[in-house]
Amino acid sequence: MSLMQANRRQAAQLLLQLNRQLRSLAAFYSSTSCNAPPDVHQLNPVELLGPESLRRCMEKMRNLPAFPRPKSLTPSRREKQSSAVLIALCQERGTNEISLLYTRRSRHLRSHSLQISFPGGRRDDQDASYVDCALRETEEEIGLPRSRIQVWGEANQLVLPRTSSIVPVVGVVHDFSISELRINWEEVEEAFSVPLQALMVPHATRHTQFRSGYSGPVFVVDRHRIWGITGYLTHLFLHCLLPPSLLPDNLKTNIKFIRPFKLPPKLPHHREHSATDPSMRT
Repeated sequence: MSLMQANRRQAAQLLLQLNRQLRSLAAFYSSTSCNAPPDVHQLNPVELLGPESLRRCMEKMRNLPAFPRPKSLTPSRREKQSSAVLIALCQERGTNEISLLYTRRSRHLRSHSLQISFPGGRRDDQDASYVDCALRETEEEIGLPRSRIQVWGEANQLVLPRTSSIVPVVGVVHDFSISELRINWEEVEEAFSVPLQALMVPHATRHTQFRSGYSGPVFVVDRHRIWGITGYLTHLFLHCLLPPSLLPDNLKTNIKFIRPFKLPPKLPHHREHSATDPSMRT
């Protein structure tokens, strides 16, 4: 088996595990689901950022089911590393609208360049905790000081095959304006916030269909396409943050297995075709 074939097989196995994880998460949250139709216009900033919302959200974030590891994948050196990301709930200045803060990775980075992510990065030895790591990386990347962030807490560590583990840190930024950021252009191409309401509407929730036949959650808002691990974390966080009565049906839907598209058989070479086609015989 070639190296390319082996990498494709590993990618397919990881996607299968992601699909199973999403299905288990749907079952995990189904006990708290509500049949009442949600109305995204009912989002109340005071309630979403209040103590009851904090308690409910972090209780769920600390009890996320473990990501099942494919048995056929051997551990890699990257798995010994750990990182933290900041999921920042921003209360927009002037409107009080609640948004999530994202960055687009610099085009100059070796891996995942120009992809959308949450602020954050690898934990260093001097970091006292994952919270400290997330706040340090956020300040280094986009110039948002830790004094501006009201930390809610750490989520359960997500141990992912073939990459570093990730600890999501949840925080709130009151009176937020994108203009206050000071972007480190070596690491970040741009920073932007996306309103929660824009992530909840049906036409924003989609999925990535891989050729191997597996799918992952995607959010498309304007020109921004949030997918991969960031789409996965966004999906998890919305389930943890939103009360059952406000969780829209398009976020409750399972992303089911879709069989791979089968390519049609290759046509025989012209010479072979002419030798077997009766119309070409003399």
